[in-house]
Amino acid sequence: MIIQAIAIKKTIGGNPLFEELSCQIEAGEKIALVGINGTGKSTFLQILTGAEGVDSGVISRQKGLRIGTVEQELTVSEATVIHYLLHSAANIQELKQQMSHYEALMAEPNTDLEKCLIRYGELQQRFEELGGYGLEDRISAILQGLGIPHRQDARLTELSGGERVKVALAKVLVADADLLLLDEPTNHLDLSSIRWLENYLQNTKKAILVVSHDRHFLDQVTTKTWELEEGALIEYPGNYSRFRVLKEARLAELTKNYELQQKEVQRLKVMIRRFRQWANEGDNEAFFKKAKELERRLAKLTLVKPPAPPKNRLQGLANGGKSGKEVFIVRDLHQQYADQLLFKDSSFAVYRGEHLAIIGDNGTGKSTLLKLLLGEEIPSGGTIKRGSSLQIGYLPQQLQFTAPESRLLAYVQTLTGNEETARRQLAKSGFYQSDVAKRIKDLSGGEKIRLALLKLFLEKINVLILDEPTNHLDSYAREEIEEMLQEYQGTLLAVSHDRYFLQQHFQEALVIEQQQITRQSLSPLID
Repeated sequence: MIIQAIAIKKTIGGNPLFEELSCQIEAGEKIALVGINGTGKSTFLQILTGAEGVDSGVISRQKGLRIGTVEQELTVSEATVIHYLLHSAANIQELKQQMSHYEALMAEPNTDLEKCLIRYGELQQRFEELGGYGLEDRISAILQGLGIPHRQDARLTELSGGERVKVALAKVLVADADLLLLDEPTNHLDLSSIRWLENYLQNTKKAILVVSHDRHFLDQVTTKTWELEEGALIEYPGNYSRFRVLKEARLAELTKNYELQQKEVQRLKVMIRRFRQWANEGDNEAFFKKAKELERRLAKLTLVKPPAPPKNRLQGLANGGKSGKEVFIVRDLHQQYADQLLFKDSSFAVYRGEHLAIIGDNGTGKSTLLKLLLGEEIPSGGTIKRGSSLQIGYLPQQLQFTAPESRLLAYVQTLTGNEETARRQLAKSGFYQSDVAKRIKDLSGGEKIRLALLKLFLEKINVLILDEPTNHLDSYAREEIEEMLQEYQGTLLAVSHDRYFLQQHFQEALVIEQQQITRQSLSPLID
């Protein structure tokens, strides 16, 4: 055991976050931490590091435990990336300084050379064990894996936001830590960088506790899953996919136990009433005693809490009428901005009912391609022919609602024309009585996407174009969106880095690489 939480309680703003939460991490374990947004995943990581306190309970850490976490704000300095990362390996740098000290000492005439050589040899062996001699090569490999090898000589102040996140992650991977606490480590990474990070974490001997909405990433990296639920932590063996199966079985068991217990409770209540009735009618003390005995048994029952019933959401979404067989016919497409060439001489076709992913590294022009297909931008060269009877619905990365102060019911009523239809459509999209008075601006990310999709489906679309629809959503919200899309039978195009989402809905992809757009089978690209 390298770290342990024992019966911790944490309250924020008067609301209990954790109640009697206990867990422990063993050396080398690789654990996923999941839970809906607001259950305290990030706070829990901060508690483990000591950055956040608890109201009661104990956090025990192995003596000398080194914990690596990704900084939320990268240090502002004029240091170069390579210099910053070299000095982030504190143990190696300290050993290097000590070795330099003994090297200088051995050059002095009055030094006890034999004693110095012994100490220098010890330091050198430890330096080698920690990978000191290969540190620069290791940093270069990490920067290469994260897609920013060209930025190693750039100053920290010159980095973009996404590059700063990658350097902060690189610092954690370089440092000599026993335990890595990673909060959304795949943010700002493209598919090739995510695959590299997966391979790194699969092969490291460090223990890992990772929060991520990338379910495929969790499947590849973790072997145990912790779920935060209603202030408690529930452990499941296996990766994310195994967790989903086991949780479903657990909920089924809870439901069964609850129903059985409720039958027993009702049986005891009937018997208590019956014995009291008999006692009163016959003035029989034995029946009174039997009734009291059953009442004590009933009072001692530890009542099983029923699992929250699943909402019957996302059913019967309308699809638009048929479009023409040819949706988009693209010939010799060329797009360039000043000196930046995104793609050239690219031809492909999209046909009615097809589901195609659009994938490529960051900066290759995925969102630009969507805008070209939508007609929001004019191509530098080539042609885009749009088919007949297209009713296109577009979900951008950044959702904008014209009336964010509107209540949910009032907003949808403007789309449907009457309240009854509005309530029915809201229910189909997972919004119920407790939701309809919410203001649009107060909705969660997943709720906003469901509302945007509801609006699109009410417009009877037959071509749906999505730009990173699962960004910033927790795993549960992502699954809601996926369930909603299962109902859609029209043509679907989507830009996404979420491989779990891609596997659910797509078999082929338009791939942008080496300034070309080609149509390929999706499976080998994301496995």
